[in-house]
Amino acid sequence: MKPNKFNLTIVLAIICALTAFSQPKYEEHVFVYKVVNGHEIKANIFIPETGHVHPVVVYFHGGGFMFGNRDEGLESALRDKLLANDYAVVSADYRLAPETKLAGIIGDAADVINWLTQNGAKQFQIDFNKIAAAGGSAGGYLALTTGYIANPPPKVIISISAPTANSDVNNQNTDESVLNQPGPYHIVKDSVVSYGDYSTRVDLWKFLSKNRLFSFELFGFDVSKDTARLLKYSLTNHIKKEYPPTLIVHAKNDQLIQFSEAEQFYNFLKMKGVQSELFIAKNGHSSELINTCPEALDKVVQFLDAHLK
Repeated sequence: MKPNKFNLTIVLAIICALTAFSQPKYEEHVFVYKVVNGHEIKANIFIPETGHVHPVVVYFHGGGFMFGNRDEGLESALRDKLLANDYAVVSADYRLAPETKLAGIIGDAADVINWLTQNGAKQFQIDFNKIAAAGGSAGGYLALTTGYIANPPPKVIISISAPTANSDVNNQNTDESVLNQPGPYHIVKDSVVSYGDYSTRVDLWKFLSKNRLFSFELFGFDVSKDTARLLKYSLTNHIKKEYPPTLIVHAKNDQLIQFSEAEQFYNFLKMKGVQSELFIAKNGHSSELINTCPEALDKVVQFLDAHLK
């Protein structure tokens, strides 16, 4: 039997209407939360069009602290899931290494939270008393640091595929003269970068990792000779019982950050008396996990609802 053309048109129209209906309607704005040496550091904010104030989730992109940006670093699957559940979403840039060292990058993450607390409600329909920090990979580490750096800290933290220990730090530096040779390091200038070209920044990250100079360029000192200074960046050295409720999302088969690292950090939080949960996905790191594990997104919303609503 041939399909009725008229009926087929109606079915297609209904499908299109349902698809459009399922997409959350939102406003999008760009704001500057910090200026360093004349360089504006920006964030995008997405606000559901509902006419009332919303709790807000601040998301920090991944990229080894050296590449990535606010536009490409926030997966639409996560953004739309949060918007559909009545959360405003902020995707924040931060200064990138090696032009800025990790101490400054951590400061940027805290300053986004601080700016929203002080100014967010004046400009946007958000509840500054209900702010969560989230991030993937390197951004997950930054989200975790806001729990003890931001003032006041976020109410909730969501860590996705984050490095939570210094076990992956390269403790042996090669000859630093490598940096003077022709190659990807030539893009590094004496200036602030928070939104670099994606591919060239990735090449820089690969170059430094290959030559065992990544940690030196990230921290700004030789971690093999100054282990005491390295402790400043250890999450476990700063977390106390009052730390915000934290959800750790990690894949059992994460190819970049071992699952055991996430598991040990979760056990540490429980030992400290911090409200925390560990969601275990099967595969994927950061963006891949977000895009292939809808159950993880359901868990994120469930955890946020329990602590922000």
